[in-house]
Amino acid sequence: MEIAPSAARFLRRFATASGVELHVHLEGAVSAAALVRLSSRSPAPIFPDLASVRARRRALGSPDAFFSFYRDICRQIRSAADYALVARALTARLARERIRHAEVYVSPAVAEKLGLDWLEVRAALEPVFAAHEAARRGRIVVLLDVVRHWGAASAARVLDLHERDPWRRVRGFGLGGDEAAFPARDFAGAFRRARRLGLMPVAHAGEWAGPDSVAETLDQLSPVRIAHGIRAAEDAALLRLLARRGVVCDVCPTSNIATGAVPEGAAHPVRALLAAGVPVTLSTDDPGIFGTTLRKEYRRVAAWGATGAELALCARTARQAAERTLSYSAR
Repeated sequence: MEIAPSAARFLRRFATASGVELHVHLEGAVSAAALVRLSSRSPAPIFPDLASVRARRRALGSPDAFFSFYRDICRQIRSAADYALVARALTARLARERIRHAEVYVSPAVAEKLGLDWLEVRAALEPVFAAHEAARRGRIVVLLDVVRHWGAASAARVLDLHERDPWRRVRGFGLGGDEAAFPARDFAGAFRRARRLGLMPVAHAGEWAGPDSVAETLDQLSPVRIAHGIRAAEDAALLRLLARRGVVCDVCPTSNIATGAVPEGAAHPVRALLAAGVPVTLSTDDPGIFGTTLRKEYRRVAAWGATGAELALCARTARQAAERTLSYSAR
């Protein structure tokens, strides 16, 4: 589809029109070069060269392929210093793309599963993020990420770690993983506790599971934002509810296609969300895995017929959502 002239104008001034990314996972943001460097320490590296990373990208297309790729990335991280390397690759990308505000999902549970001490990982990450900010390249906010697969006890552990020794950079509490197999209701208690601790609630939903996943997440977790949320497009009443409540959906178009959340050849639901008045932002999700940039996400939506006004609305919604993160207080 030809890009509308108004969308082309928006893309030409993109660096000043946007610059906010609200949905990016630290491990999934590792650059291909950093991943090869981490993997090279193994006698039989999984990612011996850039071509091997590109081959894994081409093999995507299903949740299983995605989770396999993500697990293999995490297995290359063996120390807090490795986390710092991944973070430097992320901040370099943010600087190149002139992103002025980024909200990064970081998972203490993943770090501990890798056998690492969370406080040491945090201590390695903070100077990288602080240096990025000191250079006036943009702000970085951390959202603590809970992995559904490991259950409510893991979520409680993440909150225990934060309550015992808060990281001032942390502003939110998120829930990722396969919502089709691990329902939101299992984490309702953790989200109530997170709000008491002053953490803004965000949650993945409506990615691989249907609109019921979004509805249950709204009912059980009361998130300020939903990561993805695209399956809400299948339920007109749910779309109206999202729009009425002003719940922002952080949509990641390339991710949805690469993971099979949107079937090959199907129309992506993002414009249906916009047409229904749902607040939508665009993000990369796991840019290292998908080989994408924030501008590419906007361009992809433009290629699906979005107007310059729709793209500008996404950018404006992202800026407003960033302001809400910084001013959030549990009510």
